[in-house]
Amino acid sequence: MTFERAVELIDDTPTVVIDWEVVERNVERMARLANERMVNLRPHMKTHKMNALAELQMRNGAVGLTVAKLGEAEVMINSGVRDLLVGYPIVGQSHVRRLFDLAAQAELTVAVDSWDVADPIAREARRRSMVMAIVVEIDTGLHRCGVGPGTPAVELAQRIVDTKGLEFRGLMTHEGHAYACSTIEELRDATIAAGMAMKNTADELTRKGIPPKVVSMGSAGTARFGIGLEGVNEFRPGTYVFNDRTQVALGACGIEDCAVVVIATVISRSQPGEAVIDAGSKVLSSDRKLTSGSNATYGEVANDSECQVIRISEEHAILSGGMAGALSVGDRVAIIPSHVCPVINLSDRVSIVGIGDGIVDQIVDARGMSR
Repeated sequence: MTFERAVELIDDTPTVVIDWEVVERNVERMARLANERMVNLRPHMKTHKMNALAELQMRNGAVGLTVAKLGEAEVMINSGVRDLLVGYPIVGQSHVRRLFDLAAQAELTVAVDSWDVADPIAREARRRSMVMAIVVEIDTGLHRCGVGPGTPAVELAQRIVDTKGLEFRGLMTHEGHAYACSTIEELRDATIAAGMAMKNTADELTRKGIPPKVVSMGSAGTARFGIGLEGVNEFRPGTYVFNDRTQVALGACGIEDCAVVVIATVISRSQPGEAVIDAGSKVLSSDRKLTSGSNATYGEVANDSECQVIRISEEHAILSGGMAGALSVGDRVAIIPSHVCPVINLSDRVSIVGIGDGIVDQIVDARGMSR
């Protein structure tokens, strides 16, 4: 079923619609790439937050999943996933206790980037007579979380190895700084540089007698360059499952690979050449394209890239360009979002097309799980 058919069938707007056939194609393509290059795939579920999508990824060969927050981990464990990387610093005693409660139910690995994060985990592990698997997060250029590559990462890893209650599992990074690159060549070079920093750190650890089992990178936008880099044996893309305008701008996919639209209704034509729709920032989010030098709007109409969401408020969005001037009050449009991850998280439920002839109602199982 095409999105045009979904526009006809859906009366209640705004509604987030997922094309299941496109999702399956996206998942299979990434799984095939990882398999061909002999790299383990551990997708980040922050994009879809749904049990059904997690099951699809696992059926297609994922070794496990990545989560950010413990609430997401709880949902995934309840759905049957038994191998999770918590790729986020767990800070605060209540969070540490929850981490170990979950570790009693599934195989968990958690990322740390400082001894301040690792030490409370070690103390709780000893208190419970458990061992927590740890990966050291490395900052390869994003300058968000992460310890520096080389000596700083090696020193932290050595301290983990020497601490009862902790098991050093390996290294991870998120090369998200590549999204700011202005050309595909720059993006490729940034990805390769991040991979080299990871390999060099892993080599130094090996020389110290503590070879990492896992060397993990992760970003949908860099996957085609990062999967298969020497020394990297795991990759953690997220957005690829749906894709969005940012991924298109990065050259990671085509517009036909975008699996999510927001069906919206024109509610006003107060300004010439513009149309007001009923999907504002509470549906589309306030995120624009995440790439450098791109047309930084909030979304575009499917099949009319000139018709874009140029302005947004909580309950309203303004379309301009392309077909916007010809729309009438009551018309419906399908909007491809610029950043799909928050769009899913803003929705309690979504509608899925492409499974049979109708529309399937789907709960977003981990929606709002930010703790």
